[in-house]
Amino acid sequence: MLSDDKDIVFEYFRLIKNKDLEHLLDLFAYDAVVYEPFSKLAGGLRGRSAIESFLKVAIMANDALKHEIIIEKKTYTTTMDDTSGNKDDNTINYGKNISNKSITALVTFERGDSATARFTFELNSDDEDSNNSSDRFFNSKQKMIKTLHIQFIK
Repeated sequence: MLSDDKDIVFEYFRLIKNKDLEHLLDLFAYDAVVYEPFSKLAGGLRGRSAIESFLKVAIMANDALKHEIIIEKKTYTTTMDDTSGNKDDNTINYGKNISNKSITALVTFERGDSATARFTFELNSDDEDSNNSSDRFFNSKQKMIKTLHIQFIK
C-alpha cells in the first residue's frame, strides 16, 4: 500500500520504467484526467481508456532514459461542499469536506541530452472512497491520482 503522497510519485515512475501498464493504471482513479503537452487536448485525457493509450507511449518513450526526481512541493486545500444545508432549524448540515492534495515533482530525463518536466499529481483525499471495484489489492482508503499535469520546462 502506498502510504505517502511521495510514494505515489515514485511508484508512477518505477512502474513506467518496469513497463507495468496494469499496475500503472491502478494508480489512477477511473475518472482521472491527464493534461500532457503532446496531444494538445484542452480538456485533457479523460478516463482510464484515454490515459492507457498515453501511458503506453510514455512507457516506450522512457525506455533507456535515466531520470532524476526532485519533489518540489506539496499542497493541501480543503473546501466544504455546502449543498446539503438544512435551514429549517437554523443549523447547517454540511456535506463532506472536499480535499485536494497535490504534489509536484521536477523530473529530469537524460539520454545524451536532457529535458526537465514538472509533474503535478492531484490525489484523492484519505477520506474519499474509491469506487474502483477492480482494484482489489487497494483498500477503499488508497490514494489515487485524480489529475496529472505534465509540463516540459526546458
